[in-house]
Amino acid sequence: PGSDISVGESHAQSSRNLATKLFNGTRFALMNGARTGELPPRSDLTDADRWILDRLDQVLADVDEGFEAYEFSKACEALYHFAWDEVCDWYLELAKVQIAGGEDAASRTALVLGNVLDPLLRALSPVMPFVTEVLWKALTGGESVVLASWPTASGQPADTAAAAHVSDLQKLVTEVRRFRSDQGLNPGQKVAARISGLDDE
Repeated sequence: PGSDISVGESHAQSSRNLATKLFNGTRFALMNGARTGELPPRSDLTDADRWILDRLDQVLADVDEGFEAYEFSKACEALYHFAWDEVCDWYLELAKVQIAGGEDAASRTALVLGNVLDPLLRALSPVMPFVTEVLWKALTGGESVVLASWPTASGQPADTAAAAHVSDLQKLVTEVRRFRSDQGLNPGQKVAARISGLDDE
């Protein structure tokens, strides 16, 4: 705040990349039946579902805090990293496994996808008005995201156990990816692996 910011092609490129990521993520969600509606009891949801819903609540609180303090970069950064890192890079990949787990699991996952993307797109609309308008209308069937209410946190207590489980999974996957990269393995190359110590954990 109060200083000039250098804006160039790289900034436009990263913004375009985010728009593309959101578009592809929403398209995947819609192809798998994503919809808004009342969520099932949290006890019926997976750790991944509870984790992403809790992260959504935290991000919405951070965004409100940033906008109310006129710290727009803080609000935008929270939305950027949540949309890119947590929704598109992690939850959508976990959702693919859940969707393949049968009709009931796929139906629950579709509801969670809809109930995460809907408020995310509404929160992004002040800074990405055109992309979010198209995606939100496709997702919800609503008239316009401009007329939609501002998203608020659910008020549900955070599930620390679910957060810990997802964090452990992220560390494991990150370590496997690092090992593959260190060994010079091609992305599509399959290698047998054995993980030990999980029972102890």
